[in-house]
Amino acid sequence: MARGRLDRRGKLILGVAAAAAVFVNAGAAWAYWNLSGSGDAVAVAGSAIELKLEGKSDDVRPLYPGGTTNLTVTVTNQNNFPVRITSLSPGSADVTADREHRNGGCRTTGVVVAQDVLRVSWEVPKNTIGVFTVPDGVKMTNASDSACQGATFTIPVRATGVSNAS
Repeated sequence: MARGRLDRRGKLILGVAAAAAVFVNAGAAWAYWNLSGSGDAVAVAGSAIELKLEGKSDDVRPLYPGGTTNLTVTVTNQNNFPVRITSLSPGSADVTADREHRNGGCRTTGVVVAQDVLRVSWEVPKNTIGVFTVPDGVKMTNASDSACQGATFTIPVRATGVSNAS
C-alpha cells in the first residue's frame, strides 16, 4: 500500500464525514440566523455605601493666622469593593475647633481647605478605614478669632473617586 493514497473504503468514509459536516454546519447557520425572541431582563447591581470622611488639622503643627498645616483625612469604606479617591474639596458644613478652644471663645475659625480641589490618588481597600495626609492642605486666614490659635480643627471634606474593582 502506498503512502498518502486512500482505498475505496477510506474515500467513502471521508466523503460521508464531509457531507455530514456540511449538513451540521448548514443547520447551525440556519438556526443562528433564524432564532428570535423577546422578553424582559433585569440586572441588579450591588448597592454602594457612601464613604465616611473626616478631616482634621495636624495637632503637631498647630495653625496660626496666615499659616498652613497638614490635612489628615480618615476614610471609611464599608463597600465590598475597593475605592480610589481622586480629589478632595471643601465640604458644606462649618469647620469646628476642638472643645477646649470652642469653650475659650473660638467661634470664627478662619480655617479653610488650602485649595478648591486637592488632587490625590488614594486606594481604600474594601471594608477598611484608611488615613491619608495632604501636606499643607489646610490654612488659617487672618479672619480667625485669636482664641482659635493652636486648636485642632475638624474640617468637612468631600471626595471624588471611582470603584477600583477589577
